[in-house]
Formats: sequence, structure tokens, C-alpha cells
Amino acid sequence: MWMYFPILRRNPKYRLLCVIAILLWMLITMAVFHRPAHTKLVQFSPLELSNPEPINIINKEYVPLIHQPFTSFLIRGIVIFYPHDQEHVFLSELFWLFRSWIEMMKDEPPSWRTDLVIYTGVFTRNLQQLGCVFNRIRIDRKERPQCRVFPYKRIHLRDLNDKKDTDDHLFQQFDLERSILLKKHLQTYEYVDSINIIAECYTSFAMYDYILRTDIDVFLTRYFGRFVPFNATLLVGRGGYSTPFNTARLRRIATNMEWLYANITNIGSTWYGPPRLAQRIANFSLKAMLHLSINEFTEPERQRKMGVLLWPDWYYGVLLLYSCELAINHLKLSENISLGLAYTFLDQSTTDTDQYDMEKNNRLHLHSWHTFERFSKFDFKAGKYNRIHPRKFMMDASARGYAMRMALESRLMSHAGLKAELMNAKQ
Repeated sequence: MWMYFPILRRNPKYRLLCVIAILLWMLITMAVFHRPAHTKLVQFSPLELSNPEPINIINKEYVPLIHQPFTSFLIRGIVIFYPHDQEHVFLSELFWLFRSWIEMMKDEPPSWRTDLVIYTGVFTRNLQQLGCVFNRIRIDRKERPQCRVFPYKRIHLRDLNDKKDTDDHLFQQFDLERSILLKKHLQTYEYVDSINIIAECYTSFAMYDYILRTDIDVFLTRYFGRFVPFNATLLVGRGGYSTPFNTARLRRIATNMEWLYANITNIGSTWYGPPRLAQRIANFSLKAMLHLSINEFTEPERQRKMGVLLWPDWYYGVLLLYSCELAINHLKLSENISLGLAYTFLDQSTTDTDQYDMEKNNRLHLHSWHTFERFSKFDFKAGKYNRIHPRKFMMDASARGYAMRMALESRLMSHAGLKAELMNAKQ
């Protein structure tokens, strides 16, 4: 090549500059033309449970996009509510979530940081032994990943006349009027706190670029370590509650509330996106929850005397999901929030045996549903997997294999072992 450019043949410095320019051009070309490979565009589909109504939206604006950003020091928070008074039920779930959190970091870019953020009534001995820090927000983007515990006063335990009862919670912003209504109408609804932490505790997670609001009985996959929502979109997982009856009823209720309804159904309990947008949805969800509980359910339904007789058409147990559906539909049309229906990314089954599915479809997050098929959280807690060694699943790339390995390894590990693994995850 140099023979066609005499100045390059005579001067080695010019040749070096030419090589550098060519390399820069190649890097820019790769960044521009290969970036779409890091953005996953997937058509959504409803969860086939309980005869759900098919999603009736054919609109690309709801298709979820995830990508691998070219940025350093990205920080995320995994946000959960942990009922300390039911620790005997939820500790095993916390352990396997903790174990999968550490496993996920192996595929996370070195400069990213993902914290586990826990809201609970008591800083229990189990949480202390895991090495969690108490009431300490992230102030340094480069600080190593931490398990952070924040005190949270549950709705049914609040003494609204005792000012000190709320003053001790530095990062919880109490809405007195709403707290009175929530305690009066929803203190027996066990899931209200899992959404209220997002509404009230914003200052403790506002610094994160993205949060994942999730239940405890989940597993983070290696692909969660690589991808974030594209363009400040909030991704929502999938639910299995929608039927023609409850969809029509929620549409009518939205009209009664003078809210808008975009016909988005089967919205799951998992959210992944910007903290401020998550808080906005949580605030509207609480409004909807109060309206539904007061106006759309009878006292026997609220007291669970009906059992599951009316499931799946109208069931008080999924009041949270109905409320979030109303909130998200209204905000989508009234404020044009950026929303992605991540039905193929979040809330994925732990029973799938396809060895290529997780990698092919970038499953970010597995959710242990109500099943007795492996992996079953019920069988795990009942000790039915105790004789199975996790090494059996070392080469199993399926969702079931991953969930089994994470859960079984967490059962065999001590608090100190998990703490040490976390300390060594990111130096």
C-alpha cells in the first residue's frame, strides 16, 4: 500500500499515524454496526397459566429492548421486601437469591456494581452474619457490591400517633394520610409492603441507574449481569392472572376512577428500570389498591373466606397485580411512560429443561412459581432435594438446572461462606 503514497514510504511517522487512523476507523465501525447485536428485540407473549387472556396489543412501542451500554461504573439495586417475622419461611429463598446474585457478578462488567437492597423490620442475626450493612446508602459508584439493609415499618405495625415511630427511619418518607388509609383498609393484605417500599423509600435507592423490584423467590442469571433496559425504559415481567372477565372489569374500574386504560394485561410483579419511574408507578398502584379493596371486593373476599373459589376471574390475593395493571395502563397513556413488556426476560420459569433456551433468549431472571415440578420451592423447603448434590447440575445450562444448582449450593453454604464469596466477587 505504501508504494502509492510516497510521503508514507519516506516517513515512518506518517505510516504510524495512518495505521492508528485505520484502527480508529475500524473500532468506530464495530461500535456502530455491531451495537444492535447487544440489543434484544423480542415479541412478547402472555404466560399460559389459568386461561389468561391473550395480549391484544400489536404495537412495537411495548416490545422490550435490552442492551449492553458502553459506559463504566453503572450501578444497580436489587430491591426486595423481607418479612423478618416470617424469616423461617423466607430465609432459604434469600439464600438462593444471594447465591445467584454472586454468580451473576461473574459475567458482569468489572466496573458495574449491583447491590442487594433489603427492607425489613429488624436487622436480624441472619442478615448480620451475611455481612449486610445497616442503614447505609451507596455514596460511591466504585464501592464494591454490598448487601444493604434498611429499616422499614410495616403497614400493620405502624403507630401513626407516635412521631418517634417514624423518625427513626432515616430513608423512609412516610405519607401520613396514605398510611392511615392503608392501615385501615389493607393491614391484613400481606403484599402491600412489597410495593410500599418503592413508594416510600426512594431516597435509599435513588442513586442507582436501574433497580430490579422483585420477589425473594427468584434467581438472577448470568445474562442479568450483561444487560440493562434500553433508553430509560421500565421493563415489567409477566403474570398469569388475566382473563376476559377481569380485563373487562379492570377497564370499567379505570373509567370509574377517571383513569385511562391501554389494554395492557398480565403484568407481573417484577420491574426493571429507572428508580424514579418505578416510584411513580408504585404511588399510583397504592391508590388503585385502596380503591379496589374498598369498592370492588366484599368483606368475605377481603377476609379470604372465599378461598380461591373465584380464581382466576376475580381474586383478592392478586390485588397487587390488578393495582399495578391499572397504574401502568393509566401512566402509559397519561404520561407516555417508556414501557417494555419483558415477558421473555423476567419472571421466567424454573422448570424449563431446554439446554439452549437461557442463552438463546437472554433470560435475565427466573421466578419460582407455584409448582411441584423441578425446580419447586415447595419441594426444596420440604427437604425433598436434600440428597441431591449440586455438582449434578454443573453442566446443565437449562433454567431448571441453574435453579437447582443455585438453590442446592446455597443450602450447603454457611453465612460465612456466602459472605466470603461476596467479598471476593468484585475487588
